[in-house]
Amino acid sequence: MSVASLSYEAIIRKRLEQLHCAENSFLVFVDGIVGKTRFSEAVTGKSGKHLSEHDAKRLLEIIDEMEALQNEVGVPINWKFADKIAVALTMRRIVKIESELNLEPNPYLRSATKIAVEQVNNAK
Repeated sequence: MSVASLSYEAIIRKRLEQLHCAENSFLVFVDGIVGKTRFSEAVTGKSGKHLSEHDAKRLLEIIDEMEALQNEVGVPINWKFADKIAVALTMRRIVKIESELNLEPNPYLRSATKIAVEQVNNAK
């Protein structure tokens, strides 16, 4: 059984392909949202299982963050370095929350975020 072309699952697969991010690498970033087996079954269309709308939207938000990071570093990211990338994504989320709450920008946080993004850029 294949995944419908306009389904959340198909959109997730297509966007991951555009990022050159393997589904296994993506699973590192979605811990706590959906399990590995459930995700794999949904995106491959096995057993007719689908992601809930809530889970799919959250996964797409993570892909949005991944795309923004990709655009920021300006070179293709090797998504296999999930540990470094996860730190960079987390730091960027914290800076975003700080901004949304109109908090005074923390220079240490900004510096740490810059370093985390540079680490992604330098991952070999």
